[in-house]
Amino acid sequence: MSLLVPLEDEGLVVLPTHRLLRRFELTEEGLDALGRVFTVSEIEPTVAGLDKFLEAHRNEHAFAVYTKGKAYGLDLRHRASVYEFVRAKSSKETKVYDVIILHDVIFKAILKTGELEMDEDILYERWTKATVEKVDSGEAKVAFLVNPISAETVWQIAHQHERMPEKTTDFYPKPVSGLFMMDIADGEKLA
Repeated sequence: MSLLVPLEDEGLVVLPTHRLLRRFELTEEGLDALGRVFTVSEIEPTVAGLDKFLEAHRNEHAFAVYTKGKAYGLDLRHRASVYEFVRAKSSKETKVYDVIILHDVIFKAILKTGELEMDEDILYERWTKATVEKVDSGEAKVAFLVNPISAETVWQIAHQHERMPEKTTDFYPKPVSGLFMMDIADGEKLA
């Protein structure tokens, strides 16, 4: 089954999917390493503070980082610095999408997290509040919050026959769950 929705539909949005690392701690050395590629700033360590930073940097390559009681904003200094790190076999344009920068530049190249196994090493969360709660409860040690990508960006990537990293395209609204189809022959009635 498939659901077709025009990209121009005003109600169509792609929600962000934040990444939480369960075993990896952000150290001072890690922050220093991030500072070589990103402008790092301390931000208010609250849901409102994280959302405010992301909203203010919506059209930039920026991330909010939350670790118990502390939060930082990361803003990419130069797009060109990404190309030396990104291992994705993709076009030059695709290499500068935020989730690719997050996985290939921040996780693999700078913080050296290694391969991250879903549900073991990395968790995914849609809402900022739930993301903060998971770090505060100890379920994860650090969270990287992202801005959503646009539906147009998803189309551009698909048009180039490329794929986005997992948990990148959370389209909303979704079809009602439990929806099904059944073939009814002529003259047949449902009781």
